Amino acid sequence: MSVDRSKTIDNAKPKKGDHSKGAQKLENIGVYLGKAALIPFALLWIPVSRGSPFLRVTGVPFERAVKYHTWLGLMCVWIIVAHGLVFFAYFPSIHHTSELWRWQHKGIAFFPGIIALAAGLVMLVTALEKVRRNHFNLFFLTHHLYLVFLLFFLFHCVSQMVYVVTPILLFFLDRFIRLVQSRKPVDILSTKVLPSGAIELNFAKPGNLEYNALSFMYVLAPSISKLEWHPFSVASSPLDGTNQICIYIKPLGTYTKDVHDALIDTKHHKEAGKLKCPFGFKLQLEGPYGDESNFYLKYNSLILVAGGIGVTPFLAILKDVLHRHKLRQENLPTSIHLIFCVRNQKDLCLLDTINPSEILPNHEDLVQIRIHAFVTSKVDLIKDEELSSSEAIVPYQHYNYTYMNETSKQYTGPPLAAVREMSILAGAGDNKWVAATFFATMIGYIVIFGIINVTGSYAKLTNYNRALLYCVVLFLSVVGCGGPVLMLWAHFQRKQTPRSKAQVLANSLPPSPDKHSKSSEGDIELRASEHTSWEGEVSLGKRPDWKVLFADMARQYEGKNVGVLVSGASKMQEDVATECKNHTNSNNSNVAFHYHSVSFEL
Repeated sequence: MSVDRSKTIDNAKPKKGDHSKGAQKLENIGVYLGKAALIPFALLWIPVSRGSPFLRVTGVPFERAVKYHTWLGLMCVWIIVAHGLVFFAYFPSIHHTSELWRWQHKGIAFFPGIIALAAGLVMLVTALEKVRRNHFNLFFLTHHLYLVFLLFFLFHCVSQMVYVVTPILLFFLDRFIRLVQSRKPVDILSTKVLPSGAIELNFAKPGNLEYNALSFMYVLAPSISKLEWHPFSVASSPLDGTNQICIYIKPLGTYTKDVHDALIDTKHHKEAGKLKCPFGFKLQLEGPYGDESNFYLKYNSLILVAGGIGVTPFLAILKDVLHRHKLRQENLPTSIHLIFCVRNQKDLCLLDTINPSEILPNHEDLVQIRIHAFVTSKVDLIKDEELSSSEAIVPYQHYNYTYMNETSKQYTGPPLAAVREMSILAGAGDNKWVAATFFATMIGYIVIFGIINVTGSYAKLTNYNRALLYCVVLFLSVVGCGGPVLMLWAHFQRKQTPRSKAQVLANSLPPSPDKHSKSSEGDIELRASEHTSWEGEVSLGKRPDWKVLFADMARQYEGKNVGVLVSGASKMQEDVATECKNHTNSNNSNVAFHYHSVSFEL
């Protein structure tokens, strides 16, 4: 169409007062660039709608959808930048420059477009990977300029809203559901401080809340920041029967260090000279989110590759597979290799949070699980006949017994009557209710705008007032129409809870301290590290040789389809993906490694 328009300009006879054909062509290009930007602008809202029906239908997990949002956002802003450059190139030859700063009441308003462009550029720069990783708080705060961008987009060209209204409604409905879900703080049921410094947190969940083993949750600590939501992988299985959800927090970045300090800083939890467990520390939760299916169950053999705290989603998988074997389910993985790379030997204690024999006695008869642990830093060895050098390879159980004997600090929960559990409205909620809420919102929007158009009042409004009217209609559609369905959803979900909260929690928790009881340790229980029954080996002072490891795996799994899941640093993911590709595509190899990244990265 742009080419046809250019031909029309070339063939037109010049008239007195007409602008130059070059300026007209530039204006034509600018208009179509602006229209082209509407496509990625409309689509980029869908991937970041965490409970989106579209993500559920397509089966795309949210952590993967975020990458689509990133690509669409970059495409949108760069097209808008091109639109702006062309606009500034032709504008002086067609319009007086003073019109740039005027707010036109009809048609296109130029000044709001400039503000929207500036907001888009700020978001683009702060979203670049180097800036985002080194200054996450800056990225997080400036990304909220999307509200400024959207508002001034409406002021700039409100007539184009019709092309993007559906995904925008979907996004704000999702935000509204998340707001309702997370509005109440949640109690911490139990806390364990591991020798590595990682903290295990357990929360109560409703008995009928469903999620999958590869789920994650967004956590807000209001006492640390009232705006920053951070994702943490769920480390528990939905089949463990405890009606709890578990996450691990490792103090690595500024935010996690602040949360860690707030949880274990003893000077904030002293009472009458005793150390008191930090259950006055409240959190707000969103989720769980993640894969809509347990895709890893379709593989008979699994290779799990983790680095550091990235092992937490695999703790959930190991628990889930063991529980499913305990339930005698069919077509489950029967062979699992966990390759676990850590910098410090203390980080291996995360594996000791699971004792497979406690979940499934004699589990070796049903599923073979082998640990390949790599401690990359130098280890100070004690006198041990099994360890002849700092680069030794020793059995996991022996290493665990000899070196992993530090204590963990276990904090028990509050009285059961005081427990506040997670919201029943979850990111992994009932598809029928999510769809009903979405359709109620859409129907509400259509009806409200239909009434406004029938009365004829919309045509009389200026650009500015039309844009504000759109904002009001969006609010009424989401809150006024989607809200009642959301309330019905919560009501029916609560009625379907299988047992009372007290019964659920009584089966979930260790005995809670009575408020009148006395404890010489201030409600803190010190437990020695429990030695697990994992089979495998620990390699000291060395990194994994991916070529050798996958060559061995290829021989072991010859003629099979093997699921390879990776959670860790980008370099690790790239190395593992390369080996999977090399062996799968090699004429000399008769194995298919199916690569899956389960790392969540913003």
